[in-house]
Amino acid sequence: MMEDTDPPRRHGQLREEAADWFAIMRNPEEAEIRRKEFEAWLARGALHRAAYNRIAEAYSIGKRLKHPSEDDALTSDAAPADDFRQSQPRTKTKRRALLILAMIGAVALVAQWAAGSPGDEIKHPSLAIGSAPGTSDDPAQLKIATATGEIRSFRLDDGSVVALDTNSLVLVDFDARRRNLRLLRGRARFTVAHERRPFAVHAGRGTVTAHGTVFDVNLLPNNRIVVRLMRGAVDVTADGPARERALPTVRLSPGQQVELRDAPAPLALEVVKAQANDSEWPAGLKEYRNVRLGDLFVEANRYADIPLVGATPDIDDVRVSGNFRITDSARLARNLGDVLRLAVISGPNSIALARRCPALPKGNCRPPS
Repeated sequence: MMEDTDPPRRHGQLREEAADWFAIMRNPEEAEIRRKEFEAWLARGALHRAAYNRIAEAYSIGKRLKHPSEDDALTSDAAPADDFRQSQPRTKTKRRALLILAMIGAVALVAQWAAGSPGDEIKHPSLAIGSAPGTSDDPAQLKIATATGEIRSFRLDDGSVVALDTNSLVLVDFDARRRNLRLLRGRARFTVAHERRPFAVHAGRGTVTAHGTVFDVNLLPNNRIVVRLMRGAVDVTADGPARERALPTVRLSPGQQVELRDAPAPLALEVVKAQANDSEWPAGLKEYRNVRLGDLFVEANRYADIPLVGATPDIDDVRVSGNFRITDSARLARNLGDVLRLAVISGPNSIALARRCPALPKGNCRPPS
C-alpha cells in the first residue's frame, strides 16, 4: 500500500484534494462513477484519510454555525446534503470555493483543524489498518478484536478488510473451500474480496452470505442482529434447528437492512430502508439531525475514557444537528460547546457542558464562545 510519506507536496495540496473528493462524494451520481478512484486515493495512507475527515467535519460545523438563530435546536427540514446538491459545482475550483463558503463563520478551532498538522490524526485508531493476528495453535484461525474506545481495520489473507467498532470481537476461519467468520461481540464492517470461496458471517441466530460486497453486522443486546448493506448483495438467513429444512432467507439490495431477533423458532425477516446517518462509523464520524445531547452523550461515552455529561438536566434536552467525531470526547465537547455556545468544564472524572462557567469552578472551564 502506498503511504503518504512518498512524494513531497506543495503547501495545502492535500487539503485541496480532500475538498475535491468531499464535493464529489456528496453527489450520489458522481460518487457512484468515481467510487473506485476515491477509494484508491484514500488507500494511499493515513494522511489522506485524516485530511478527508477534517474537511467533512469542518464543513459540517461551519454549516451549523452559519445559522446562529437556531441556537439550542439546530433543526432542518431538508435532507443533510440537499443544500449542497442543489448547487453542485462543475469544476474543482468551484467545489473548493463552495466548501470554503460553507465554513465561513466557523470558529478559529475549525480553521485550525483544516490547516493543522495531520500527525495527530494518524494516531487515532479509526485510521489504523493492520494485518489480522494469527493464533499459534492453528494458523488457519484468527481472532481480531478492538478495545473499548478503539476502531480499527484488519486486512485478511484473502484481501478482504474487516473494520471493527469499539469493544468488538470476530473469529476468522478460512480453509481451501470456505471463508467463515463469527461476530461474537460489537459491530463490524466487511469489505469482501472477490474469489470462488463463499464468504459467510455468523452472528447470534443469523448467517450473512456475501456476494462480493460491503456490509455491516451489528450484534445488539439480547442477541439481536442488524445487517445493513452498502454495496453488492448479501443473503441473510435466520438460523434454526438442524431438522428444519426451509429457513427464512432474504436478499438485501444496497441501502437496505434487516433485523434478526433472538427467538426459539426463526421469524419472518422484514427488509427496511437503512438509516444513512451512521454510514461513516469506521472513520469515527456520525451525522445527527435534531438529536438530544443526552442521547449523543450515551453513544459517545461508548468510546470515552472520561464520559461526557450535562452539568444540569436541561442540557441533556438541548438538541443539535451536525456531523461529529464521537470517538474523541474532549474534541466532541469543544465542538458542541462552540456550536451551542456552551461552557465546557473539564474535570478528572467527566467533561461537562453547562450554560456558563460556575462561580467556583471544580475544574478547568472553557467559557461559551
